[in-house]
Amino acid sequence: MLSDKKDSASERFLLSAVAWLCLSTSIGAMVALKFLFPEWLGSISWLSFGRLRPVHTNGVLFGWLSMAYVGAMFYILPRLLGTELWSQRLGNLTCWLWNATILLGALTLALGLNQGVEYAELIWPLDLAVAGLFVLVNWNLWATFLARSVDRLYISIWYMFASLLWTPLVYAIGNGMLFPVTYTGGLASIATPYSGVNHAAVNWFYGHNVIGLWFTTVGVGIVYYLLPKISGKPIHSHRLGMIGFWTIAFVYVWTGQHHLLYGPGPDWLETVSIVFSISLLIPVWTVVYNFWRTLEGRWSLFFEQPSAKFLILGVWWYFLTCLQGPLTNAIRPISKVLHFTNWVVGHAHLALLGAFTYICFSAIYYLWPRLTGREVGAAAAKRHFWLTTLGLIIFMVSLWAGGLVQGTVWSYKTVDVDFATDQAAITGIPFLKSVEMMLPYYWLRLAGGLMIVLAQWDFLAALLRSRRARA
Repeated sequence: MLSDKKDSASERFLLSAVAWLCLSTSIGAMVALKFLFPEWLGSISWLSFGRLRPVHTNGVLFGWLSMAYVGAMFYILPRLLGTELWSQRLGNLTCWLWNATILLGALTLALGLNQGVEYAELIWPLDLAVAGLFVLVNWNLWATFLARSVDRLYISIWYMFASLLWTPLVYAIGNGMLFPVTYTGGLASIATPYSGVNHAAVNWFYGHNVIGLWFTTVGVGIVYYLLPKISGKPIHSHRLGMIGFWTIAFVYVWTGQHHLLYGPGPDWLETVSIVFSISLLIPVWTVVYNFWRTLEGRWSLFFEQPSAKFLILGVWWYFLTCLQGPLTNAIRPISKVLHFTNWVVGHAHLALLGAFTYICFSAIYYLWPRLTGREVGAAAAKRHFWLTTLGLIIFMVSLWAGGLVQGTVWSYKTVDVDFATDQAAITGIPFLKSVEMMLPYYWLRLAGGLMIVLAQWDFLAALLRSRRARA
């Protein structure tokens, strides 16, 4: 169980991550089905929409993506530092504990034990467990860093180690772990020092920064590692990469309030968030330009390697995500129309299911033969890419188109003025009519989602086949 074999911790983390991806996307498909058949399984409390949705999101965030990131870092960082991972045994222990924590999280959320805060639903004992897991990962990787045999630090090292420092702090703030708390009874009943409007601001400080200072920064670090490896060329500009690192470190932390435009928070905080959200285009352009110039003359790799396919499309999804965020979600007049619609749901899925998931797929396809000595079958890899990509496109188009329809319908108002009585009546399309109009888009969303789910189970089977072939 606690093997000290080289790279065993990385392999187990990556395999566990894909297993959680399969389970989490399957639950996501069940949630999507409930938009079409609300009463389906509705009499079973632990299979209701309100229980399954946080199981799905936490499984994707902390089961799939986070475990894939740790598995990739356990392989990448020792190579970049010119040493071995400090402890494979500790890495494997961390993997077992991480799986147990995510499993307990899924069970408690299904049972209705939920703190009721976006992306911070886990009950406080599991918050402590997650914090402990990050301590173990930090311990292992910082000990590896201290044993390094290199002086100059490559871009990926900056991104990944900064993420290891930022994320526990962001998680602790978002879950009220840095301040005195009051236990009001029960596992999920905990009062933090902030509430109401302040709690909303803190929640989106956490919600946006767990995306920006963990999923984004580790993902970009993986991109910078894979680019030279896949292309066979050095990175175009190390200096540009470092400019991107320092700008994202300074800019991203202040953007969360753009999720609350026209909300009860202070206008000045919204304005600050908008300015910094638009400033995010600076680090995004550094990544995209470095990526473009490094792959110049090597675009044919898209047709040759599954890792190149997923990396190229993953960076494209990342670029599109980071254009959408500042230019639609963070501009007041546009957000006024699109907020609370499926457009925002599509934006969130494009980041997590598109950009960062594709980057993780690229890493797994590159690392797997180096971990197991066996390639994933070419036919299985091609099936995985095209089924996932077509499913994602259908999924995203349904959410964006449906969101535009929702926003337009909700914004449509007519004002009838009776000049005789000086009275005005505001009329518009009934809300339930807008719900009915979403049905075709929900069917498309389900179809695309089922394609994605099928692709991931096939991917897991392909990984297991190659692993058995090694034995």
